[in-house]
Amino acid sequence: MSTTIRDVAKKANVSTATVSLVINNHKRISPATRAKVLSAIKTLDYHPSRSARGLVSNRTGNIGFILREDHFSKS
Repeated sequence: MSTTIRDVAKKANVSTATVSLVINNHKRISPATRAKVLSAIKTLDYHPSRSARGLVSNRTGNIGFILREDHFSKS
């Protein structure tokens, strides 16, 4: 199972909102807290989920194609 933002928050002893602010590079976070969260992110090897980001932003970045010719579907 992949690491979640909650895992990072627990490891850094901060809220999930604070982790989110650090990830999104918000200026409101103190340098000490930012360092603590970034250390937890590195230790846990956290990577933001692209599918979760797509759900929140309602944009996936995927492109679909519809082809009319059967020629392209045959091997």
